Amino acid sequence: MLITVLFLVFCTAGVVGFAVVPMMYGRAAVITEKRQQKMTNKMGQLMTKDQMRNLNRLFLLAPVLCAAGLYLLFPSEFKLLGVVVGAAAGLVLPGFYVQILTRKSRDKFSDQLVDALMIMSSSFRGGLSLIQALEAVVDEMPDPINKEFGTVLGENKMGVSLEEALNHMYDRMPSSALQQMITAILLARETGGNLPAIFNRIVTNIRETKKIQQNINTLTVQGKIQGFVMSLLPIAFGFIVYTSNRRVFEHMFTSDLGRALLIYALISQLIGTFLIWKISTYRDY
Repeated sequence: MLITVLFLVFCTAGVVGFAVVPMMYGRAAVITEKRQQKMTNKMGQLMTKDQMRNLNRLFLLAPVLCAAGLYLLFPSEFKLLGVVVGAAAGLVLPGFYVQILTRKSRDKFSDQLVDALMIMSSSFRGGLSLIQALEAVVDEMPDPINKEFGTVLGENKMGVSLEEALNHMYDRMPSSALQQMITAILLARETGGNLPAIFNRIVTNIRETKKIQQNINTLTVQGKIQGFVMSLLPIAFGFIVYTSNRRVFEHMFTSDLGRALLIYALISQLIGTFLIWKISTYRDY
């Protein structure tokens, strides 16, 4: 009787596993593909095809490599936890990498926008049209601004209205200065206006905004340093206690309560560091 029950339980578990596991695997594959596609579309305007291919490889290999690395680094009793943490970190880290690249590209674009506005203003004074002024920016400016303006010209040549093409550029590179430039161009096309004078005002606003941004960064340095120091203090304290009197700290690893407290401390530390960094960081977009 017992053998029959065990056989039925085994068959039921096998049938459920055969039905559920492929479904869960397929669902996970769909979620991963959507996430990868979202990041790929986000980076499509910032990378070459080779760089995009390397990014796709990073999305696939990061979870496996992080899980394997933490599996080797963690003690034998925590290897399963290391695999889980490593896989989760491998899923999160590529997103941070994409955010860093996007932020760097946007910051560089904002820095180049002043020179682009001066070139366009000089082109208008020389009697050139708006399209010719955009072409002058593409010819004289480096990446990423020449690529963005070149995309605007390419979309316009393919039949997209200039307003939509400029709005697409703003979606890729959002900033208050670019929004002012686009608004000035569109209003001047409809109602007329002195675009060189308007661009000079926008350049002045950009420079004043940069000065304010530098002052804000100076004032928030103290908060960032404080957050960095507060993040390192618990780690340094734990290391000092562990090296000076190892028996006192071993209870944190050997008991269930100690391990739970360590996990709670780690999560709280990460949350606190993130909140301090967000409070101490200012962005105008």
